[in-house]
Amino acid sequence: MYTLLHLATLTVTVLLLSRIFSTVKVKSVASALVVAIVFSVLNVLLGWLIRVALFVPAILTLGVLFLFVPFIVNAVMLWLTDKLLGSFEIETAGALFASAAIITIVNALFSFALHAHQLHATGAGPTRWI
Repeated sequence: MYTLLHLATLTVTVLLLSRIFSTVKVKSVASALVVAIVFSVLNVLLGWLIRVALFVPAILTLGVLFLFVPFIVNAVMLWLTDKLLGSFEIETAGALFASAAIITIVNALFSFALHAHQLHATGAGPTRWI
């Protein structure tokens, strides 16, 4: 269920990005769904590799880079999705980075809402005093 909701959210986000930025082009709603699926599959298959590659620089920056790792991963995955699909195109680097930032924010909000829902459904649990 989580995966389907996340794909639906990402599809709507891609459609909104194509409406907000004139340099982001998606041919149809079905194309936006394919973009969401390809983006998610790339993120699962290759996202860990980018996170591992950024681990040492993140440590060297005293952890500051960890704040930007999701944005960097999303930007690379969005660029790869653009290169793999003919029905999806991002023409400028500015639109790529702005789209990656919006997707990062939407993913964070989705994750926050999911965790809040799970906490509400299961309850906070008993208070431990010791």
